[in-house]
Amino acid sequence: HLKFKKEDGRDDGGLTRHWFMLVSREVVNPEYALFTPMGKNHTYQINAASKLQPHHLSYFRFIGRVWGKALFDGFLIESHLASTIYKFILDRDIGPQDMMAVDSVYFSSLQWVLDNDLDESGLELFFVVDEEELGTVTEVVLKEGGESLRVTNENKEEYVTLVCEQRLVRSIRPQLEALKEGFFDIVPRDILAKFTEQEVELVLCGLPVIDIEDWRAHCEYRAGYSAESDVVRWFWELLQAWDQEMRARLLQFVTGTSKVPTGGFSGLYGATGPKKFQIIRVIDTTRLPQANTCFNELLLPPYSSKEHLAHCLAMSLYDGGDTFGLR
Repeated sequence: HLKFKKEDGRDDGGLTRHWFMLVSREVVNPEYALFTPMGKNHTYQINAASKLQPHHLSYFRFIGRVWGKALFDGFLIESHLASTIYKFILDRDIGPQDMMAVDSVYFSSLQWVLDNDLDESGLELFFVVDEEELGTVTEVVLKEGGESLRVTNENKEEYVTLVCEQRLVRSIRPQLEALKEGFFDIVPRDILAKFTEQEVELVLCGLPVIDIEDWRAHCEYRAGYSAESDVVRWFWELLQAWDQEMRARLLQFVTGTSKVPTGGFSGLYGATGPKKFQIIRVIDTTRLPQANTCFNELLLPPYSSKEHLAHCLAMSLYDGGDTFGLR
């Protein structure tokens, strides 16, 4: 049982739930510089500069224990961590497809490298990246001899992969390892063997109560869709029939978070500021629905029937956890 100093209260679970909420909120306090916010969706990535704190690894191990205790005992935490953190805990592969959710602007620059002819562009890139820390810029070599190895059309995919590995894992590996160690101090590893990173977050952060009418009222349609389009009508009919878990899965699939802002769907944010939920028409009906979480965009083909739409949505939500790609 838990008791707060200078406060009366009997802990029948309520005080403990409140404690988890307070701690999970406080560890992402910018004053501690342990995490950095991603956009305005209240999702947090580990701050590489946290290594400057003398006891930072002890802090991250403690955070891992708090998250593990919450999961193991069925309590909820408030702060959403980046999906790459949960992937690391679960020993899942982390690659270029994960960069978009962490830094959409950086993702766009890497996408440009992949989409353009570097041999013709005149751009001089080498297998190094610059990292800034307290105003000091340091050059990090991505592979042996990288400082003199130029990025070309032939090796640019390797370059993008190594850049993402450096940014998402290598630069914060000690912190990730400490958090993971703390997490498994509490949670037996075999419990999470079949979990995805999305499922871990759903268990930790809970399922929101989602108002379909509010969702529909603050949705935009693009690329030829309207509220009267057949597939759009079927989409809302399906959501109306779904339970809260399925609605939360879809919301997380499209926006990156399973919770609705305090002000409802009108308060959704994207990478660049307020951004409504959007349903965008794509031509190819052989593909599954996809999402751009930075911009709250659902890329939805005009399927021929409501049943086919339901099947494809379910496939994306349950089997399409890694639907992003560098295209």
